[in-house]
Amino acid sequence: MFDFVVVGGGATGYGLALRLAADADAAAQVALIEAGPLWSRRRPRPAWRWPTVAQPGLNGRAVALVAGKGLGGAAAWGGAAEPPPAPGTLTVLTDALAVRVLLQGRRATGVEFHRAGLVQQLQASRAIVLCAGALPSPLLLMRSGIGPHAELVAGNVATRHDLPGVGQGLQVPVHVAVPLRRAALALHRPAASVHLALEQPASRGRLRLEGKDPYQPPRLDPDLLSERDDLEALLHQARLALEGLGAQGLRAARPWAGPLSDLALERLLRERAEPGPGVAGGCRQGDGPLAVVDAQLAVQGIAGLYVADASVLTQLPADGQAVAALVGPLAQRLLSG
Repeated sequence: MFDFVVVGGGATGYGLALRLAADADAAAQVALIEAGPLWSRRRPRPAWRWPTVAQPGLNGRAVALVAGKGLGGAAAWGGAAEPPPAPGTLTVLTDALAVRVLLQGRRATGVEFHRAGLVQQLQASRAIVLCAGALPSPLLLMRSGIGPHAELVAGNVATRHDLPGVGQGLQVPVHVAVPLRRAALALHRPAASVHLALEQPASRGRLRLEGKDPYQPPRLDPDLLSERDDLEALLHQARLALEGLGAQGLRAARPWAGPLSDLALERLLRERAEPGPGVAGGCRQGDGPLAVVDAQLAVQGIAGLYVADASVLTQLPADGQAVAALVGPLAQRLLSG
């Protein structure tokens, strides 16, 4: 039996687990469950790859959202310092896929996970914190029976708590690369392309459960460029970028070269746009019918269950700084509770 179980060993989850385990006064026993491997300088950085459904805003193309996994998060796997060692009161389980949160009535009591081909469970006497990320955390809630009732039924999962906002309100940035002509590159040696970025899109998407199989990806629909304002913002950026290249004596490569009508440029943007790094939403924090966690990051209607990752953010950027701000106050609440 542990005091706390943290799901997700990225920068936020690992940092939270360290804080909980290092508090000498609390003397808390903490378990950390991470789907990825231990940090290593020699291994390539592993990643989740989440395919989307066809996106009308991208001329019907399906794309994929990518997120890193592994102990320590993106900073550790990106070549930064090795994650700090765990104290003796922190049990770290890597290569362990969390399957569902265990419930007794309306209280979270543990986590079921798969590791080395075995189904295992950990019990938590005080709290469970999901730090798995903007896509895994809402998916884990739904596989636990916490989410929109109709979608749980469709996914063949028994409803334990009807929470309509789970999986709703995903916000994904959009990037477009405009390549430059090779002749221009040889003369001026600038960057190989100009990048357009929509970091605060108005478009919002959702994910839905496809079934209770933990290895089945969700039905992911970020609904990219569905809002006209998003496309207008990219059109404005593209016009400025193309004009700026001309002023520097540079030219974009085909099919960006030459005069382009608004319709042609719009079509090109839809054909070339890709999701950028970072996702917000899915377990939004706040009030209202679609809120999933309250101001203290507690899942509404379920005692002992918290979410502390980019899924609670209502707006990008879902960077480490924005999410790390959640860890300190939550650790204090959990240790004093």
